[in-house]
Amino acid sequence: MKKIFVFFLVLFFFNACTVKNQNYHSQSVSIIINSPFLKMRDFGFLKRQNQILILEVYRMGQAFFNLKIKDKICLNIACYDKQIFNKKFFKNEYYDDILSDILNAKPLWQGKNLQKTTCGFKQNLKTENFEIFYEVCQNKVSFLDKISHIKIVLAYQG
Repeated sequence: MKKIFVFFLVLFFFNACTVKNQNYHSQSVSIIINSPFLKMRDFGFLKRQNQILILEVYRMGQAFFNLKIKDKICLNIACYDKQIFNKKFFKNEYYDDILSDILNAKPLWQGKNLQKTTCGFKQNLKTENFEIFYEVCQNKVSFLDKISHIKIVLAYQG
């Protein structure tokens, strides 16, 4: 009886270790961010888990940059409302989920001025507050706001 109990206990622990979160995806990414708030050129991981998006960048084996987007945007340990983060990071009041859309390679402003290309799409968006060139081509995302001097380039690996 004791052997059967130990067998089931060991089986339970091995089974628990093999269960994976089906809503989890991790992807390596090369990232360039050039803004008045932050300058970075590194490699990291973009993780998607349920409704959470996490960008982690490492230096010498240590995570030094951790961006987490859910209902708020957290940069390392400081969390901001999305509008406040956008104003601080982008120097502009874009819509709340613009950073999520960029990291997920989705069209901005619900596809306004979207032009299909042979490898993806591009958008040119211009108002008095911003002049944005945005392009998604295969595994590369490029965002440039000429007025705010913001540049984000992501190259997804694999």
